[in-house]
Amino acid sequence: MRPFFQYFLIVLMLMMVHATWAQPPLSKRLQKQKEAFEQQIAFEEKYDSLVTAADRAFKANDFLLARMTYEEAIPYDPEQEQWLVSKVNDLDILMAKNAAREVDSILVKLEPRKAVDLGETRETIGLEQRKMEAPLPLPEREDTLASNEAPTKTVDEVNDTPEVADKSPKVNTPSEKKTPPVQTPPKKDAPVKVKEDFSGFEDGITEETFTLTNHEVIRIVVKEGIDVKVFKKVKHNWGGVFYFLDDVGTSERYWSDEVNRYRDKYAKAED
Repeated sequence: MRPFFQYFLIVLMLMMVHATWAQPPLSKRLQKQKEAFEQQIAFEEKYDSLVTAADRAFKANDFLLARMTYEEAIPYDPEQEQWLVSKVNDLDILMAKNAAREVDSILVKLEPRKAVDLGETRETIGLEQRKMEAPLPLPEREDTLASNEAPTKTVDEVNDTPEVADKSPKVNTPSEKKTPPVQTPPKKDAPVKVKEDFSGFEDGITEETFTLTNHEVIRIVVKEGIDVKVFKKVKHNWGGVFYFLDDVGTSERYWSDEVNRYRDKYAKAED
């Protein structure tokens, strides 16, 4: 047999063996299962990254970013949809409460307080430093040695004598006076946010609308003598409306009924 035919025969046998051992192509069903599995792995990785980013934003008090990120993660894990929706709703309520409280705060400039040296307050409040007198000497006992000189003892007697603790009363010596640091007054022009006082409002109903960065707040103040009721309606720019009465969440129906009742009451009073 010629070498060429021998080479050809060997190549043909190798091709037949390779065709026998080679993996057949996947069927359409298996191909779809493989794609679904790869997509599931990608969704799990996306879900984990979004939830981690949302948790990080929440810890940084960026509630809006946390809320949007939790909502974005919902399609990537249907099993966690209910938990994610509850997180989104809780953040909507939290931001609504913050917005409702923000409209009741005003910026004022406080006069700087006078610096007080705490080391000198003792004289101001009339406290006197206590003085302790030295104790009187104890009377001599009859069995006391007449001589003021102690009897001489041998070295062995001195070593065998137990040590006796000094039980004479001690005089407390006043410690060195330490001057505490002086309190620094606040900056003169630094505005401070304080809660608004509604005592200056007139009796009746006062309605106001506040446009914040991401919210719109409607505040209705009802004042009758010393009694004050504050109704608030908070609407988020991305949707969702929340109702409050004196900073306590309430239903839309109760809020609307009460507001309309006061509106009708004071409208008739004006007529």
